[in-house]
Amino acid sequence: MRVRITMPPAPGGGASAGLNDDTVINPDLLGMKFEGIVCIVCTGVLVEPTVGCPGLHSFCRACYVEALKKKKECPMCRHPVDEQKLVLNRDLAGLISQQPLRCKHSEGDGAAAGPSAAKRAKLAPAASMPVHLLRTELGQRGLDSTGNKPVLVARLEEDRRKDAGCWWKGCVGELDAHLRECKWAPVKCINEGCTESPRRKDLLEHKATCEHRTVPCGHCYKQQVQRSLAEHEGNCLQAVVECPTEGCVVEYMRMYVRRHHAECLHARVACPCPECDVHVPRKDLDAHVRVQHTQKPEEQLQRLWRENAELRALSTSELRRAAAEPTSWVFNWRADGWEIGQSESESHDFGGGVRGRCILRVDISETQYIACGFLGWAKCRMHATFSILDMHDKTLRQVHEIGTTNSPREVAGWIGGRFRVTAADKAQSVRADGSIRLRAVVRLFLDAA
Repeated sequence: MRVRITMPPAPGGGASAGLNDDTVINPDLLGMKFEGIVCIVCTGVLVEPTVGCPGLHSFCRACYVEALKKKKECPMCRHPVDEQKLVLNRDLAGLISQQPLRCKHSEGDGAAAGPSAAKRAKLAPAASMPVHLLRTELGQRGLDSTGNKPVLVARLEEDRRKDAGCWWKGCVGELDAHLRECKWAPVKCINEGCTESPRRKDLLEHKATCEHRTVPCGHCYKQQVQRSLAEHEGNCLQAVVECPTEGCVVEYMRMYVRRHHAECLHARVACPCPECDVHVPRKDLDAHVRVQHTQKPEEQLQRLWRENAELRALSTSELRRAAAEPTSWVFNWRADGWEIGQSESESHDFGGGVRGRCILRVDISETQYIACGFLGWAKCRMHATFSILDMHDKTLRQVHEIGTTNSPREVAGWIGGRFRVTAADKAQSVRADGSIRLRAVVRLFLDAA
């Protein structure tokens, strides 16, 4: 702890050297007893006064040790000194600890701390001021100016005391204990990243407004730093947002944006009819197909006859060759519950007028549904396996199998099942980008008859 003393003019009119200004020793109380308590190395009041030479010259212990690193001798008399023989000057340490002083925060700490000592000296005592002046000064301070004179005097003196800084007076030995509790001492804000040091009396108010404090998100209730809260809320998956599609007024959590887009009645979708490139709102799709693409009964019958003739034209060898080649589809998806929606494969021609595709659907409970869908009617036997691949695209585990191995059957619609990815699966299959790969292998054995 360093203290500063205000020394009287030196003999001959010269001024004394300026000392460390952490704390002010009251020169009126100290009188002329300051001689011998100043370290000539740092020019501050001695801290742990230490001696090591026959002349008993005292210096701060830290200053003495630092000086001996440069030269092994006393800084004053140049007598050789051994660092191991340095001892505390207990008498001088006791004398310094009894010196009277006042807190360095007695005049405030900076321009914002209140009026200086000179300015406070010009303030008239509150008890000697007439009532109208008391009311005027209280009004200027933004305080209540109602009541009788004793009430006004007490109110003004209390407010002046707040501006005056710390009023503590004591001795050097009591200074450390006081500074640990001084309400005017600066303290470091406990919020990580904050570099401000408010006064201890203002710490609670600072914590309530510090931009580095943590506050809960209004959507997911996770703690966020105040300065980045707006950015987090703008991307929070649990924030409720409105559908951006014109005409749709549905609100949903941001995590369900893909699911809603796949179901939004106002989203524009392509017409599924061949050679039609029109995009219409999903709610109007049925009406568009019914009005624009519905065939008359005789046209439908002609189309069916034409397709039947094409099927009969296929030879037995072509059907068997098509069945001999399995169809494989691979899906990449995230199994963490956030990528919600459906993935579909490209359509594949199995021959015999049968086309198929595979879908993978993921819901919020992390349950996966995979299936094969077929368009066109044909008698056949089928077999399909669905497997999770490891990070090297090798089969890790088969999750589902479907098939018919006996008599042929007519296939149409969707055939599949549900499965879940276990923790052991994730440990061996999740890739660097967080995705998991699944392979579906499908065989159709078409009946040539």
